[in-house]
Amino acid sequence: MNILMIGATGFIGKEVVKQLALEDVSLTLLVRDQSRAASLKALAPSKIALVTGDLTQPNLGLDETDKASVLKCDLILHCGGPMDITLSETLAKKAFLEGSRYVMDLAKEIQNQKGLKKLIHVAGYMSPFNDEASVWEDTDVFNEVHPALIGTPPYEQMKFLSDIYMRQEAKKNHIPLAVINPPTVIGDDQTGDTAQLGGFGLFIKIIRGGSLPVIPGGRDYRLPLINKNIIAEFIVQTIFNESQEKMTYTLVSDKASDPDISDLMTTISESMHIKTPRLTVPFGLLKFVMTFGGSQLTGIPKSSLNFLTNRTFDNQLTKNDFEPELVSKLSASNVPLAIADIDFRLTYVEAGITPYTRTSLQGATVYRLDGKGKPLVLIHGLFSDGTDLFDLGLALNKQTAREIIIPDLPGFGRSPFVKSRDSLIPYLDLIASIKKAMPEGAIFIGHSFGAALLMEASNRNYLVESDKIILLQSPFKKIVKEPYSWLSKLMLKQASDKQLAHYFNRNGLLLTNVAKNDMYLKRVKASFNSPRILNTTLEVNKVLKGMTLTLSEHRVYDVLWGKRDKSYSLPIDHEQVIKLNDGHFFPISNPLETATYISSLI
Repeated sequence: MNILMIGATGFIGKEVVKQLALEDVSLTLLVRDQSRAASLKALAPSKIALVTGDLTQPNLGLDETDKASVLKCDLILHCGGPMDITLSETLAKKAFLEGSRYVMDLAKEIQNQKGLKKLIHVAGYMSPFNDEASVWEDTDVFNEVHPALIGTPPYEQMKFLSDIYMRQEAKKNHIPLAVINPPTVIGDDQTGDTAQLGGFGLFIKIIRGGSLPVIPGGRDYRLPLINKNIIAEFIVQTIFNESQEKMTYTLVSDKASDPDISDLMTTISESMHIKTPRLTVPFGLLKFVMTFGGSQLTGIPKSSLNFLTNRTFDNQLTKNDFEPELVSKLSASNVPLAIADIDFRLTYVEAGITPYTRTSLQGATVYRLDGKGKPLVLIHGLFSDGTDLFDLGLALNKQTAREIIIPDLPGFGRSPFVKSRDSLIPYLDLIASIKKAMPEGAIFIGHSFGAALLMEASNRNYLVESDKIILLQSPFKKIVKEPYSWLSKLMLKQASDKQLAHYFNRNGLLLTNVAKNDMYLKRVKASFNSPRILNTTLEVNKVLKGMTLTLSEHRVYDVLWGKRDKSYSLPIDHEQVIKLNDGHFFPISNPLETATYISSLI
């Protein structure tokens, strides 16, 4: 089977291609820019072909050669179109309604020439239309608005008018049509990786910025979510399922299986380390306020509230046609990971992790590099996250050929904050989970707070004497206690680049590698825009001040120490300490040198 796919480089499309690359099919991907799809083609070069085109152009913008290739396809999967609820009517009409006309023109041409096995259209869960033709068959979508769509924003209106049009044309031309209606899509259920910052990303941005300090609607309302790999599984199975007369699949779970909006707001608030809203505002009143000035005052698009619903959705056909195990996954899991990932993207506007792979453990993000022998586990400190140790990990991987494991500690990087009475427990539990996942043992290497955490893990028997521990600039003894006002929320958020650099330089924290220093300080300053990272940094700093860190005679630690650190000092001097002519953040500024010393110790 040769499948034409429209929207392959999108959030959902990439996951579908990833899954279909493992199947016995050929894929023809319609893309605007082939360079953007190079990584997709690389998944299965012999099975994936790229054609250049544009959904918004007649003949999908295909040249004669590519169109001839496309006309040989047996099935069309259409999941194209932008995810931007603020689109104007003109742009929304072009992207959706006009786009659906051109898709159907091609579908009809294939149907007339050789027969089209199936057309699959990914629409949306708020579409009021299903397989009941009497509701939509007489609507002239290019000249009138269906009564059910009057008053809806242009994005939804045009998207669902295109749903009608494709149903009408498929019915007239006897083309088997399957319509997939997913709820709001978030990252996969393993990592939470959410590249799409519309939809749920917009909701997180609003809450993150403090513009929605209330619970909209109350417990009768919800925001249905689905993981991107789960919707992709439904799409792939739809491709291979036998065609039926009715194939409108609503992928919204039963209301009882979904958290209500109050519970979701609690999850978001706790993951973001901010206060949970307590005041509930009736949904109708909130929409009224947003319509008459509230949207301009808060910066919240009034259409963003349309994702919330108190409706019950008919998903019986989905239950009938798919395996119960898959149906049970309709409601998204690992939502806190998706929240943290979105916050990370909003904070740093960066996402690349190559050549590391990403997974999760104990609800935290973990990065890995393949290798042999006992893995090296790198634990970052304050004012940093796992990605800051990537260069050190790469150098160690090259020098030792060992597997590298780097977690983002809870509340940092791409890991959600975890609320606990004992603030250290979530961090210690993560260390314990990593240790448990390494039955052959591991070597733990901690920098700054990460080093202190490993010492605490040893003191509380999370790690035992046989677990080798290497400490990089463990904060043993504070030399000068800076005014607490410096590490206050207000001061950190308002600190200028110059003030930040001065503080790091004065305390011997500044990196000696100038290029890395500039890049690092920009990331530190950017991190203060995330309430999750900022509040976690302040809380962990308080905890760190109360920790007693000593080098015990009964426990052997190897210590690397930067002599230029003016904030901390070594409590004792003994043979296990290797001193470097560098500052507190030497593992980040000089990863090659640090890796060489660590390699000599293991």
